[in-house]
Amino acid sequence: MRPSLRDDGRTIGIIGGTGSMGALFGQIFEDAGCTVEVIGRAPASEYRGLAGRCSVVLVTVPISATEEVIRTVAPVLEKDQLITDLTSIKEKPVAAMLESGAQVIGLHPLFGPNIATIENQKLIMTPARADPETRLWLQGIFEEAGMQIHLSTPGAHDRAVAVTQGIIHLQSIAMAQMLRNMNCNLEELLPFATPNAHATFAFMARTLSQDSNLYGGILQGNPSVEETISAYLKAVKEVGEMILQHDPEVFREEFDKDAVLSASFQKEAIPLTDRLLDLVVIEW
Repeated sequence: MRPSLRDDGRTIGIIGGTGSMGALFGQIFEDAGCTVEVIGRAPASEYRGLAGRCSVVLVTVPISATEEVIRTVAPVLEKDQLITDLTSIKEKPVAAMLESGAQVIGLHPLFGPNIATIENQKLIMTPARADPETRLWLQGIFEEAGMQIHLSTPGAHDRAVAVTQGIIHLQSIAMAQMLRNMNCNLEELLPFATPNAHATFAFMARTLSQDSNLYGGILQGNPSVEETISAYLKAVKEVGEMILQHDPEVFREEFDKDAVLSASFQKEAIPLTDRLLDLVVIEW
C-alpha cells in the first residue's frame, strides 16, 4: 500500500532522477528520511507505475518534455499524493499538474547541480493546491538542508525570472553575437579588459558553455519573456540614442535617475562586487 503524505516513511518518486539535478534532490530527500525511487528515460507505463506507488512525484526533465511527462502521470495521481517539478518556468507546468487529482507545488531551484554546497542556495516554491501541512513538510525538508525558501505564485515567478534569468541570458547571448558580427577575437580583447569587463566576459562564456536547450527553454518557454525583451530593447535604443547625442547634462540626468533604482542595493552590491573583482584580478 502506498504511504500517504500524512504517513511516516513517505516515498519520493523522481522522474528524471538519473540526471544531476534529480540525483541532488534525491539525496536531499534521503537525508530527510524518505525512501527515494528514481527513473530515467522510460516508457510512459513505467512513469505511471512509479507515480502510482509513491507519495510524492518529482518531475525533473528538460523543459520541452516537462508538460508531456506531467500529463502522462496525472491520471493516476490522487488527492493524498503530491506532484512537483523543478522547471525554470512555472505557469505552464503548474497548470499541467493541476489537471491531476494530486496536491501541487511547483519548485524552481535557483542553482545548478554542480554547487559546492546547498547551504544558502535559493529555492522558489509556488504552492498551487496543497494542504498547509504538506507545504510546511516539504518546505521544512529544504530549510533543514540549508536552502533559502521564497514563496510565490506561478505568474509572479515567471514575470520575475523573465528579468532575473531571461534578460541576463539575453545579454550574454547578444554580447557574443555582437562580438561575432564584428569579427572580434575574445582572446585579443582580454588584455584590454578591466576586472569588471573580464568578469562580464567570463559570465558570458559560462552561459554559452551550457546546454542550449536549457536556455532556449527558459527564454522561449516563459510567456513573460516577450514583454520583458521588448522593454529591454526599447531601453537599449533609448540609451544608445542618448549617448550619441553627446550631451553630458542629459546623460547625467538619466544616469542619476537610473541610479535611484539600485540605491537600496548599493550598500550590499559594492563590497560584494569588490570581493568578486579582487578574485578576478588574483585568478587573472
